[in-house]
Amino acid sequence: MGNRPGAKSPLGVGVLAVGVLLLLLGVELAWGQGRGGRGGMSFLDVLLLPRVWVSAVFSLAGLTLLLGSRVTQGLRLAFLSLAFFVFGVSFLLPLGKFSAGMGTHPSPVCIVAKPFVYLNAGRPVPVVFLAILASVAVLSVLGNKLFCGWACPVGAIQEACHRIPLARRLKTKLPFGVTNPIRVALFVVAVVLALAGGVGLYDYFNPFDFLHWGFQPPVVFVFVVTLAASLFIFRPFCYLICPLGLVTWVLEHVAVTKVRLDKGKCTGCNVCVKLSPCPAVQSILDGKISRPDCHACGRCIEVCPEKALSFRA
Repeated sequence: MGNRPGAKSPLGVGVLAVGVLLLLLGVELAWGQGRGGRGGMSFLDVLLLPRVWVSAVFSLAGLTLLLGSRVTQGLRLAFLSLAFFVFGVSFLLPLGKFSAGMGTHPSPVCIVAKPFVYLNAGRPVPVVFLAILASVAVLSVLGNKLFCGWACPVGAIQEACHRIPLARRLKTKLPFGVTNPIRVALFVVAVVLALAGGVGLYDYFNPFDFLHWGFQPPVVFVFVVTLAASLFIFRPFCYLICPLGLVTWVLEHVAVTKVRLDKGKCTGCNVCVKLSPCPAVQSILDGKISRPDCHACGRCIEVCPEKALSFRA
């Protein structure tokens, strides 16, 4: 497809991403926290951690496949399985500094929620939280939900579980008008509790804690419930609870590349709506500016018989 008026070139996308990262780096340095992170790490030290640059590799690989409309069911499942292993298991392997740099702390939930607890305690927010959040933000602006859709281990295992075949009547798409207010309300309550009393609300239902592999009963319970719900609902933790999911949903509105519709090709057959697991597709067809989270799984693009949907700027 040729360049359209107003379309952003790959070079422009890259410049934008680098610009956002440099802006965030400047803010972090202006706050005087350049050596205040975990173990004296600087902002750039954190960006060089394997978990950060490997996340970028996975996300950019997903972006490449999406831009080429080459995401298939089998390939997607392979990526989901690999993402769960790499980001949820590989740090247990005897791989030296690489394993140490793949640790799951702080988790995607913590990088959004924990800074408020630090602020309540009158302590500076560790650089590791700011830098990882910044990297996720840049990836999310570069491509819609790239981190959540292609590098998040809990997102990956939820989506993989949803692939388990059940009777169609048992699978459901929760209305975004219900799920998003719940997610927003939880976030508001969590921020209030953190700032007022230093209470970490998400600590009570964070499935990422399971990936420390300590097998504490409450943590196992939360993880099992998440997976059980995933059999029937597409990424339930992402839509109903995850604070990082909320942040990246906001960033979807300014994402450079995302699923877009060529109205001239669309015949209104609704095959994409019927066969896609997420609730975002109908909003894409309707041309809504604000839409449910699209986790860039590529399913709607794959099944469209007219190739009216594509991932592009």
